[in-house]
Amino acid sequence: MLTGFGKLLRGLRIQRDERLLDMAAKLGITSSFLSAVEKGHKSPPTGMDEAIIRIYDLAALDADEMRRESDRSREAFVLKPHGELERDTAGMFARKMSSLSANELSEILSILNKSENADERK
Repeated sequence: MLTGFGKLLRGLRIQRDERLLDMAAKLGITSSFLSAVEKGHKSPPTGMDEAIIRIYDLAALDADEMRRESDRSREAFVLKPHGELERDTAGMFARKMSSLSANELSEILSILNKSENADERK
């Protein structure tokens, strides 16, 4: 099952006229693993999206799309909170996420997007 992330990855590779082997070498992974991520058989590992953005110097909109599709391709996330407040917030969100309404999740996403945009302007 091809994912949005896999499509972006394959598109970038073709656009840059690279073989699987070339892109895999740049990312420090095997070509078979890269192929599995492209095809949606494997989830992208944490940090793969950021490495692609950095290595291929993606424009802001392309970088945002890469991050979004990378997140959508994952089945699980690893959080490493720095401090008690972050840990409490992450834990409560994880416990409550499935009981939140679509409107509540949209509100949270909107808050996070505002915060992210403010960070980018600094």
